[in-house]
Amino acid sequence: MKKLTLSVVLLLSAVLMLGGCNGAEKAAPKVAVVDAGKVFQESAPGKAGVAYLEKISAAAQEEFRTLQAEAEKDKSQESMLKMQRALGEIQQRMNAEQQMVIGKLNDAFKKTLDTYRDEKKLEVILPAEQVISFGQASDITKDIIAAMDKVTVTYEAEKAPAEAAPEAAPAEVKAEEKAAEKAAEKPAAETKKD
Repeated sequence: MKKLTLSVVLLLSAVLMLGGCNGAEKAAPKVAVVDAGKVFQESAPGKAGVAYLEKISAAAQEEFRTLQAEAEKDKSQESMLKMQRALGEIQQRMNAEQQMVIGKLNDAFKKTLDTYRDEKKLEVILPAEQVISFGQASDITKDIIAAMDKVTVTYEAEKAPAEAAPEAAPAEVKAEEKAAEKAAEKPAAETKKD
């Protein structure tokens, strides 16, 4: 009877040990979530990007006001065309600056997430906005903001296409100015004939 009981105990122990080995292999992957919008708004690089864009925007608005005042004084078709061209260039510069800031901020964010994921041995980091439900223990937003605060992102003005090719821009301007002058001369010549 002792041999049978001992055999049963050993068999049950072996079964439990094998069952325990299979359970370790089926461990769920470690997943975390992050609120990217909050990181961009509250991290130092995000705030610096917003401040840079506000500074550029203020300078662009001032440039436009100056051009608008000149056009209102002159009221010629040529000054209106000049103002429209300048407005288009200002908008292109602003769009390029916004894209530059977004690109640099996204690069820093991605590198920070990759480093954090590797350090914490996570399998996946998901955007909080796309997760239906999660526990607060899986939210790493504060950790990512703290990590982003240690990252330096430099926002520098990139040269606009007109600045990169200064020879092309004056030729286009002169051609448009001549066309405007000819258009302005036609009505003057027609009134002299009458």
